[in-house]
Amino acid sequence: MVIVATDAGSSKKAYKYSEFFNCPIALVDKRRDGNDDRAIASTIIGDVKDKNAIIFDDEIDTAGSMMETVKVLEKFGAKNIYAGATHGVLSGPAIERIQKSGIKEMVVTNTVPVAEEKRIDKITVLSIAPLFAEAIKRINEERPLGELYEM
Repeated sequence: MVIVATDAGSSKKAYKYSEFFNCPIALVDKRRDGNDDRAIASTIIGDVKDKNAIIFDDEIDTAGSMMETVKVLEKFGAKNIYAGATHGVLSGPAIERIQKSGIKEMVVTNTVPVAEEKRIDKITVLSIAPLFAEAIKRINEERPLGELYEM
């Protein structure tokens, strides 16, 4: 298994996940193409060959950046590709892109409602209700919330 940072900006978060799972990290090298601000991923720093790759992101909107990462992982021989994001906005071509991609499973939370027609087999939606319930309980009991964020 390898944790994949989609770009340099997400490397710190990916590093924390790699420590938690006790596995290596890989970093996608992403460049901007011309003046249109479109990100192009071309190579990867780290070894993903024959490994299950896990991508974590804050948000997946149109899934364009995610698909660039997936292409690089496939190019460099990742075994299976999994993705997770806190906010599954999933607008525009996102569902079609995810469906056609090499992603085996994508997990998002329900911080943004995911319509039934967007709930394809590759997408798992997790509820954040238990986390909110625990936070409310801790506030009422005057207990610390910081423990909720520890892995």
